[in-house]
Amino acid sequence: MLPAILPLFPLPQVVLFPQTFLPLHIFEPRYQEMAADTLDSHHHLVLSLMRENPDPGSFGETVPIFEVGCLAEVVRAEPLPGGRWNLLIHGKDAVRILEEHSGKPYRQARIELLPFDASHLWPGPHRRQLMESLHVYAASEGVEAQLKELLDLPLEDAGRLNTLAMALDFEPTERQFLLESRDLPTLADRMTRLLDFAVGGRAIRGL
Repeated sequence: MLPAILPLFPLPQVVLFPQTFLPLHIFEPRYQEMAADTLDSHHHLVLSLMRENPDPGSFGETVPIFEVGCLAEVVRAEPLPGGRWNLLIHGKDAVRILEEHSGKPYRQARIELLPFDASHLWPGPHRRQLMESLHVYAASEGVEAQLKELLDLPLEDAGRLNTLAMALDFEPTERQFLLESRDLPTLADRMTRLLDFAVGGRAIRGL
């Protein structure tokens, strides 16, 4: 059972999704301590996207964050000289950050899990529309082979869409928009809209 208060790791430009993996290089002293504490106990932490980039020389100690983040488990840890770490983390669940807590050099938070309804019906026309948008986007980016590899992975629908959300060239705030989806049709619809917007924007710039 996880403790009520978990380490909070705010990051600029990075959004983690459930059922996906992310490598992290931990080098700043406060987060070295966070990594050591996490590995000595429950192996879990919460990642959240910063609402703005930290000031130069800062590591986001007080930067505002989005209240929806992702609970992650450390599945591999490689110690490095000087207390640094290479970590591989696995996204578990979207969470809401209820409040932050002091007491450690790094940020901590109390959270609640945000259930995702992967069983909600995903209508066939919406599925076809997303696939069409994906292939148009891939053609515009020249990444048809990479898209095929992603679509061929043996994943359930939610895992497949989360993997696409991590892999495709979305802006961080667009990924945050996807992370906050609470069921499969909403996630698929939001991804379709973002793909169509990206292709449309490139077409306009190409005039």
